[in-house]
Amino acid sequence: MKSQQNRPSPEKPGKSVARDLSRLRRIGRDRPVTLQEASHIFADRSAPLLLLFLGLLGLMPSPGLPLGFITGLLIITVAFGMLLRPLLPIGPARLRLPGILGRQSLPSPLLRRFMSHAIPGIRKLERHFRPRLTWLVGGFGLVLAMLGIILQAIGLALPIPFANAPFAIGIILIALGLLTRDGLGVLAGQALGLIATGFFLTMGIVAVRAGTSLADLLPW
Repeated sequence: MKSQQNRPSPEKPGKSVARDLSRLRRIGRDRPVTLQEASHIFADRSAPLLLLFLGLLGLMPSPGLPLGFITGLLIITVAFGMLLRPLLPIGPARLRLPGILGRQSLPSPLLRRFMSHAIPGIRKLERHFRPRLTWLVGGFGLVLAMLGIILQAIGLALPIPFANAPFAIGIILIALGLLTRDGLGVLAGQALGLIATGFFLTMGIVAVRAGTSLADLLPW
């Protein structure tokens, strides 16, 4: 009984995830929004919504700004916060980003353009999500979901070519599954993350072996 109480509890589903995301678009309509401000906006609603936003942010093309690395670190921080919340008096709503990360701003035109695609996409996607396999979004299932998000966030933060999209989408699916209490959506995100991890690990091993074989052929 006590072990059940020490596990993080699932978040209650909201009326519309897309409507919650649109809050940031309204705020960033006329001015840049810092990552610290965006984190507070979504953490006030729920941690999975903040994870969903950060996953979407990881998909954003950002020349000159290492968003994959930044969002990966933030996602790890939030996920660990959810795991530790029952044990410590902390929570994602109190998340304070390191100054250099929190001060990074999302330019208003870039944010508007991205959210104009992200919000309709999430609106279409959440129509297919509904409460099912709810044991996967609470208790030990939620712990596994957070561990899966942390694993994918590490992949998102690493400078691996073409790795941002599959890991970010996996995080989005898990977060949306938590928001709507859809265990099948959580499973889909976990599966995508495992497939992406296996693929990039295999490619890395192949690249190392190819490099070793090439080095053996050199005359020195």
